[in-house]
Amino acid sequence: MRSDPITPKTNRGDVSVVAKKALLELLEPLIGFVLDSGLSTRELQSILREAAIRSVANRQLDVARRVNISGIAASTGIPRGEISRILKSTAQSSRQITDRRQQATNRILAVWYQDPKFATPAGKPADLKMYGRGATFEALVRKHGRGIPPRAMLDELTRAGATEILASGIVRVKASVVVDRGVTPRAIRSFGERATELLSTMLQNMRNPENPKFIASISSANVSQEIIPLFRKELASRGADFLSDMHDYLLRETTGDSHTNKLPRRASRVTVTVFYHDAPRKSKSISGRVEKRRNFRRVD
Repeated sequence: MRSDPITPKTNRGDVSVVAKKALLELLEPLIGFVLDSGLSTRELQSILREAAIRSVANRQLDVARRVNISGIAASTGIPRGEISRILKSTAQSSRQITDRRQQATNRILAVWYQDPKFATPAGKPADLKMYGRGATFEALVRKHGRGIPPRAMLDELTRAGATEILASGIVRVKASVVVDRGVTPRAIRSFGERATELLSTMLQNMRNPENPKFIASISSANVSQEIIPLFRKELASRGADFLSDMHDYLLRETTGDSHTNKLPRRASRVTVTVFYHDAPRKSKSISGRVEKRRNFRRVD
């Protein structure tokens, strides 16, 4: 009787359960990045599909030097027509798709700035009544908010600092786009580069445990809050010295000023990163006072 080398179904099931949990934990901070950057979950779905297609296509190129659209469809479950379109798409067409699927809050702000119905005679966004006849905030959201209640939209825009409620109850726009403070193109690029390097290294370790890339981590639970500032200071100092030494070493290697005085035939990019993570404590209940939101009286 031939033995089956395939991993038992129970093991595959265990892997699937653990993988789903790990993916959920991974996606939670990524969703924070998506929302902070002003993107929508619908855009995220589109990006995930494109990433899946390009990932499988790159694997095919590594093995067979050609892209097989039917093979990508079989691996991802995405229709072949969509695969062909994505592989042939240009950066310009991707931007157009993004514009059509922009975040609901940013869509409201865009209309507020562009539609003459909601503008002053000078062409600037007008201060709007919450409810009533004519050009009101409610009318703006009802027409362009895709089903989101006007009050929920106002709360989100106010939270993000894009609108304010005047003492008279009038809603005034303050920003043309919702992007949380601290989110800049440079910070986003840095996030993408560092996260990609870390995840790629960890994935390589999982796929090829016999020849792993190096990752080391230390951690300790129940660390006193009093010693954390000192720990951060020590880490910053020693980490800077370590990275400086590594930079000098890599610089000597790339310039040929090493003991071999020869450049390698095949060159690779090498990145060394030191980071500190302080996991926030999860509270079982929400403490503190919650500010009551202002109610509006509907005028018919």
